[in-house]
Amino acid sequence: MRAVLLSLGLISTIFFACGSSDSEPASGAGAAGVAGKPSGGSGGKSSAGAGGESGEGGTDTAGAAGDAGAAGAAGAPGPTVCVYSGKGEIELVVEGLPQTVAASITLSGPHDALESESTTLSDVPGGAYSVSAARVYDADPLVRTAYDAQISSPTFCLEDGGSQIVTVSYSKVTPSNQLWALVRSAGGALQRGFAASALTASGSPAETLGAFLPIEASMAFDRAGDLWGFRLEPQPRVVRYAPAWLAGVGVPLADYEFSLALEACAPAEANGIESGQIKSLALDASENVWLSVCDRKVIRLNRPDSSPGSSEEPEDITPNVTLSGFTKQTEDLAFDGAGNLWVAAGGQVQRFDRARLDTNDSRAPDFVLTVTTDDAAPVALTANFLAFDLAGNLWAADVARHALFEITKTDLAHEGTNTVAAKVRIALDGSAELARPAFDDEGSLWVSLANGSFGKLTAEQLAVSSSPAAPTVPSVVISGLGVGVDALAFFPTATGLPLASAQP
Repeated sequence: MRAVLLSLGLISTIFFACGSSDSEPASGAGAAGVAGKPSGGSGGKSSAGAGGESGEGGTDTAGAAGDAGAAGAAGAPGPTVCVYSGKGEIELVVEGLPQTVAASITLSGPHDALESESTTLSDVPGGAYSVSAARVYDADPLVRTAYDAQISSPTFCLEDGGSQIVTVSYSKVTPSNQLWALVRSAGGALQRGFAASALTASGSPAETLGAFLPIEASMAFDRAGDLWGFRLEPQPRVVRYAPAWLAGVGVPLADYEFSLALEACAPAEANGIESGQIKSLALDASENVWLSVCDRKVIRLNRPDSSPGSSEEPEDITPNVTLSGFTKQTEDLAFDGAGNLWVAAGGQVQRFDRARLDTNDSRAPDFVLTVTTDDAAPVALTANFLAFDLAGNLWAADVARHALFEITKTDLAHEGTNTVAAKVRIALDGSAELARPAFDDEGSLWVSLANGSFGKLTAEQLAVSSSPAAPTVPSVVISGLGVGVDALAFFPTATGLPLASAQP
């Protein structure tokens, strides 16, 4: 039974789900309606009435035995009113979770309840009820597993003396409990997911999941587990793939694909971290899409309410916001806990305050920071990729120097221009090919290395500076991935990080 439910959940996710929230996970088609009651498919848009039609994917709009739907093929419409009288029984069946993980189920109606496991509620008042289930997580020091639920009867009418069975079926959110690597290979980019259990020791473990989604150079997860990225050929496009595609099953179809008309890089800037018109992608807390692009700009695309559909040609889209007050080419992007945008541009770290991110703006950034070594004769460091840690400090990758450096939260809280020394500077092996790093739940930083490998720098290692003469050796190295690793990302992101995919 569980296998069938999981299979149905995968299919519904692929064809119907665009995302989910903690209170309303993505759901599949509703089941056929029964006489006088709304159909019971989780998230289905169902019709009340005997033999009512199966629900479509999306949000369940049927109230508890609410307005009668169209008559089914074999009967007349059901009643239009749910009578609030008498008492009945509700049997709640929870399945799909490990014993160590509690469910989070809310029952609303004449009797309100918050339940964490299977139970039978006897002698509860009759009337209209609704049931919702929040996303839940296990405990893992590296990256947790997230579970979403489908509900057999999200709304129902409990009649006097009646009994209602509600089955809440949890299943793993596909990309969770994994570190995802965007791997460069001879055939293009591969997405390879490694479960936390495969990352405890150095080696060349097989990926837990793998997919071939046509995105390049950068990737980001949203809260639901959708993967966002961009393509540069045949023209710049922003794409989003539902979580199920990361299982590598079938030919992937983007559920969001829009084309952008972008200017080409100036010749003097064509040798940046990428030669295409898009350099990097990031999501803000509202899941708007931000891109650093050629001609020294950063643009925002508002999170879409709908898309043209994976079977149609991509539609053209224009930026909702353009920031153009840069004098150097923009590279990587990151958001801090206050919603301010940080941009790596020309090796410096630059900040646009949150209040300026809703309209086009050609003024200079609010803060421009140059970071140097702490030597007697300081040398400017170059920030190419950015990542915030749990304490609000900003870490930057210096690609040319094969090094990482830390900028303290205090040094980030200024206006105008400033120059500071890096608090910590970590040198890696001279062959390391750095890209955007990622922090795990325990505060370790995972970084791309040489020859298609990546490694873990523990919190203890991040507290101690090193030099090229005695570089830091990652505590764990995962190798054998391909030509190179262009990006790393956890799902879910560690609690407290200022990322759209961060989970409680």
